[in-house]
Amino acid sequence: MKNVLPLKYQQPYESFKHRLREMDQILAVSNDTELALKSKAMALQQFFREQILSLQLDELAPAVQHWVQSYHVEIDKQLRLLAMDIMFLQAARQSVTAEQRRQQIRDRLTTLQRYCDGLLGE
Repeated sequence: MKNVLPLKYQQPYESFKHRLREMDQILAVSNDTELALKSKAMALQQFFREQILSLQLDELAPAVQHWVQSYHVEIDKQLRLLAMDIMFLQAARQSVTAEQRRQQIRDRLTTLQRYCDGLLGE
């Protein structure tokens, strides 16, 4: 489904994607980023709940509504898992374990960005 969402629906996903890139940049900057990541993840979840889940999908075709809601379920799940990954990163005591957790967070952010791309038809 290429560009099926009207423009007014696309903007929140663009903003969400931008916030995901910011988290990725924080992760790349330094190893001492756990608190910044936790704060950004909480803000990301709040943005998702307030700006994206609150979108009124009623004016979209039923098939498109279902398609968007499926993405929302997956994004919500990935955000919860991201929060857990950050908690595990904070608890990591070995540098090897911490690096594995960082990679897991990077992978999760990539997945979330792909979901946004899917919703935006990119």
